[in-house]
Amino acid sequence: MIMKKKKQSKGSLYIIMGILSVTYFILTLATLGGITFAEFYLGLGIILILIGCGKKYTKRGYLILVPGKVKNVIMGLIALGIISFVVLETVIIASAIPTKKTDSHYLVVLGAGLRGEIPSLTLLQRLDRSLEYIKNNPDIKIVVSGGQGPGETITEAEAMKRYLIKYGVNEESIIKEDKSTNTSENLKFTAIILKEMDKRENMKITIVTSDFHVFRAKFLAARHGFEADGYGVISKVILMPTYYVREYFAVVKSFVFDK
Repeated sequence: MIMKKKKQSKGSLYIIMGILSVTYFILTLATLGGITFAEFYLGLGIILILIGCGKKYTKRGYLILVPGKVKNVIMGLIALGIISFVVLETVIIASAIPTKKTDSHYLVVLGAGLRGEIPSLTLLQRLDRSLEYIKNNPDIKIVVSGGQGPGETITEAEAMKRYLIKYGVNEESIIKEDKSTNTSENLKFTAIILKEMDKRENMKITIVTSDFHVFRAKFLAARHGFEADGYGVISKVILMPTYYVREYFAVVKSFVFDK
């Protein structure tokens, strides 16, 4: 009887977590029209609710009976996944904390999409963040990095350059990298351009990007020979669960595939 109550209590916990996950997805959909990866929370919520119902209402507490050895392997993999997630998320969050270093040789602003030739909200936030940095470091050279993607009528680099000039940045201080299509290429192609222009060793850059993206940008910069600091844009609170969880998978992918 006690075991049955424990199973039912555990099942209720899964169901509550599932409902919260689905609710979060609905909130992002209602307030922002949906964002990439938010569907993860819808799927997670449904799975948690099904598991909770299985534990709460089935005799054995499982919807599907799994052999003991297979179950142990699955649980081991889940445990490893949870450990890696906690460790990586800790590093990602720590890297998002802004630094106040001002000794960089270049400021690198990473692109984030256009609608035609109009910067997306994320890109506008990065550009405004870069203007803050430039105000405090008026002699800094700026690299605007981003190619042309689907639905974009000009390159992201060109759109960024126009925006910075509009708000008083000297055109001669801006360097365009307009071939990249992802973060790895942002840093790779930026490295090629700067190393052709500047022969100094241990080149230091400050990267302007979104807060959750700082860690990945910095380790990819290091792969291409830069010493990098991050200057991140603080994300909206409602978006943090989506952005930071999505970034875990992006970091794993970049670590393995982005050379």
